[in-house]
Amino acid sequence: MGKLVACGCDPASYRAAGRHRPGWKWGGCSHNLDFGIDFSKSFLDSREKAGDIQSRINLHNNQAGRLAVATNMQVRCKCHGMSGSCELKTCWKAAPEFRIVGEALKERFRSAVLVDQPRRRTRLRRPRDLALDLLYYQRSPNFCEKDPNVDFPGTSGRQCNRTSTGVDGCGSLCCGRGYNVIKQRKTDRCHCRFHWCCYVVCQNCTVEEWITVCK
Repeated sequence: MGKLVACGCDPASYRAAGRHRPGWKWGGCSHNLDFGIDFSKSFLDSREKAGDIQSRINLHNNQAGRLAVATNMQVRCKCHGMSGSCELKTCWKAAPEFRIVGEALKERFRSAVLVDQPRRRTRLRRPRDLALDLLYYQRSPNFCEKDPNVDFPGTSGRQCNRTSTGVDGCGSLCCGRGYNVIKQRKTDRCHCRFHWCCYVVCQNCTVEEWITVCK
């Protein structure tokens, strides 16, 4: 699962085998980054043929994702020697973990660059300093407020967690409007028992609890 038979070791690692530093040398099986990049281009970029701004931004973001992998490649080493000593190390390059790439792209997502669509058909400018950045051209709607055009109720009245710092926390979900603490009565099934054969009999239990909802 997840393995490609055609993807062997990076041939560049063998060419560099004679140019190693004292105490270690290139060896093992370095991950073939070039093969992965070419495969990604044929799999993802080949679908972006429309030529419109969305397709060009998708191509740019695809490349930014590949660069996120390339710039986070890791060097891993293994020691060789008697009794666990490290007289010589064999090192190879390995692709980063998904978590590392995901965190890098998450930071890029938070600082994504808005691209203005030109009035006439021109090429999308791609300055070199934006190669690692993610681009977008449509502003996100304001999900904090009610929008009847898209049948979105907003976050007012939504239950939130006042002790959480995540997306379900009141600080994030209430969009700075604050929250109210209210008491609610809730009835759930309880004291359920299985009877042979084959049905379950439950009682209804009503409890009162305090909840927080966005203003």
